[in-house]
Amino acid sequence: MTHFAPLIRLSPVALAIAMLAPLSANAQQNAPAQTGTGTGQAESAATSLERVEVTALKTRQTLQDVPASVTALTADDLARSGIVNSADLQQKVPGLSLSSGGRETNLSIRGVSNNVRSIGADPSNAVHLDGVYLPRSSMALTELFDLQRVEVLKGPEGTLYGRNATGGAINVVTRAPTANPSAEGFIGSGSLGLRRTQMAVGGGTDDVSGRLAVAYSKDDGYTRNLSTGTGLDDNNFKAFRGKLRVALGAKGDLTLLAQASEDKGTIGYGVSTDPTITGPLYPYSVGDPDYKLTAANHRTDARNIRLDSPVTSSRKTSVMAATVNWDLGAVGFKSITGITSFKSGDQNDVDWTGAKLETQDTTTDVKSTSQEFQLYSQGDGPLEWTAGIFLYRDKGTETLDWLLHGPINCGVPGSCDFARQTVKSSGRSEAVFGQMTYHFTSKWSGLLGARYSRDTKDGDATNRRSGANFIGDVSFSSFTPKAQLQWKPSKGLMAYTSVSKGFKSGGFNFGRAGIEKFEPESILATEVGVRSTLMGGALSLNASAFNYDYKDLQLRTAVMDAVSGKFVVNVNNASKAKVQGLELSADAALGAGFSGGLSAAYIDSELLNYVSPSTRRDLSGMPLPLTPKSSGSVWLDHKVAMAGGQLRSHLEYNYRSSVVFPLTLDQANNKGEAYGLVNASLRWSAPRDAWYMQAGVMNATDKLYRTMRADYAYGGVVESFGAPRTFELRLGFKY
Repeated sequence: MTHFAPLIRLSPVALAIAMLAPLSANAQQNAPAQTGTGTGQAESAATSLERVEVTALKTRQTLQDVPASVTALTADDLARSGIVNSADLQQKVPGLSLSSGGRETNLSIRGVSNNVRSIGADPSNAVHLDGVYLPRSSMALTELFDLQRVEVLKGPEGTLYGRNATGGAINVVTRAPTANPSAEGFIGSGSLGLRRTQMAVGGGTDDVSGRLAVAYSKDDGYTRNLSTGTGLDDNNFKAFRGKLRVALGAKGDLTLLAQASEDKGTIGYGVSTDPTITGPLYPYSVGDPDYKLTAANHRTDARNIRLDSPVTSSRKTSVMAATVNWDLGAVGFKSITGITSFKSGDQNDVDWTGAKLETQDTTTDVKSTSQEFQLYSQGDGPLEWTAGIFLYRDKGTETLDWLLHGPINCGVPGSCDFARQTVKSSGRSEAVFGQMTYHFTSKWSGLLGARYSRDTKDGDATNRRSGANFIGDVSFSSFTPKAQLQWKPSKGLMAYTSVSKGFKSGGFNFGRAGIEKFEPESILATEVGVRSTLMGGALSLNASAFNYDYKDLQLRTAVMDAVSGKFVVNVNNASKAKVQGLELSADAALGAGFSGGLSAAYIDSELLNYVSPSTRRDLSGMPLPLTPKSSGSVWLDHKVAMAGGQLRSHLEYNYRSSVVFPLTLDQANNKGEAYGLVNASLRWSAPRDAWYMQAGVMNATDKLYRTMRADYAYGGVVESFGAPRTFELRLGFKY
């Protein structure tokens, strides 16, 4: 019963349901019909919001009918906010955080993050492209183009999504081919020498149709390396996607997808040592008596840094998929076959100064295959159900060359090895799952679901300096159930309460001493929420409250290496953590061409019974990594007829309170400050969007804010920063 106690305390949500019930009943009596697949924001003359369709729970539903915490951003939403890179989604989705520093990519949903960066570890949040699972966190850091929408599903989804959706799931849904001929795109230019273009064409017949899309962007970067005269934190991206749909008779279809991208940008690589933090623990700072680094070896400010060694990055990603849908009458069938490949290569100056002290080169090559079969009910009966099988395989290789330089680090002049290793990992996962909803009455329904997963991992680490070889294997199984009760007291109002379990597989960390195993982590989550459509469809108001009992969470921590005297990265299972929070979102058609909205999250997280393995200090009470206590976004839109077309203006403010960044959790220097960003756009479009001009500004107040900060004792405190104020002008068309 202790797991249900938090729900009893969530009286504000229960009170909201009681208050909204009569209001919803009155407001919906004369509600106009809602059609379309818009963004949830009103057109200039509209008095009601447009419906958004999502597939977050693997069935097609309107957003307001989903009994879960889901945020959906359509292509129009992304364009208005100037969002092109997936890292910027966090500004529009409270509770979502994404941090990138160098080759590290960390994704967090409601405090649940993949802060373990290892080829032998799995993400804590699932990312899918058209239903295909993307196995590496770095694959989530990409540019977004030719999309239908992005869905962010918050909370453990162990039943439908399996072992690696402990915190939630992000579904990227691309534009589907249609028979109607179409072409659209834009070319853009802006700050920092930006050149950007996105184009798509499609068409065909009812039996065969296709769509091709390309994207390209390049700029000079917003951070300058004074030592080499080159730019960092730059965009350098190109991608191609092709989709082909073939009708399989009157009741089925096959959709083929092929996507390839190459990203040579260095967003997050403009990392530098903070020269203001000095002392015996930080010999790479100014004034150390042994290293004798001066101001000439350090940055002059956050935008002008000094790194003596070249910093490069290359990430190549490909995704191929085949999706079959078949109407079998009372039952529907779906098959999703996916093949992914991710290759990366990085060169880094890991002393993050202008002195030649440490360098690191890494390469990663990971391939995966997945197969999912689904059967689901069709029709209007009281029972709805989905059942499926999921099969998954991956195999990867990672090489690391970490070199030290100089007589102090090596004991002799020149260079020496700190770590040279090649690691290989392979993984297998099989799962069966099912979920059913029974409608007891027109107002009450109940949901039961469960998934059984079995995971196996094999690891092989070779120390190329000593010749030592380490081999290990682990296996885990999990049963992740879900139960939910839904209540619809009136049209336009739904309340739900749920209990679910999430599971993340254990794995390997490949250290200098060999293979270190860590155990799975799990979450027992309780949630209560309400989704409502009010005022004749002109207002949507949603709220949820949740509580997580988070056990054996996998944390990455710096630990002193007895041989070198330097800190190295280890992974261990913290005892447990607690997470509880509230979320609120609202969208409104205000009339006279105005629309607006807000979304906000309050998350209280803390580690429990956890002692730092590096300093032995008790860290109980510290918040989880990448979990701001408060975050939110508020926006206002206006549309008006002008010059034979339509002028649309958009203004938004996005806020995030301070966070603890991953890795060195026990250091006070490992925090990012609170900040708020102002974005705005102005767009004039001809009738039917035949062509348009759009001007936008991101970070209009030129706020300086951190995207990563880590305290490397016996090195320095290093950090990277987000983009400054930037402008972009686009000229686009749509046919």
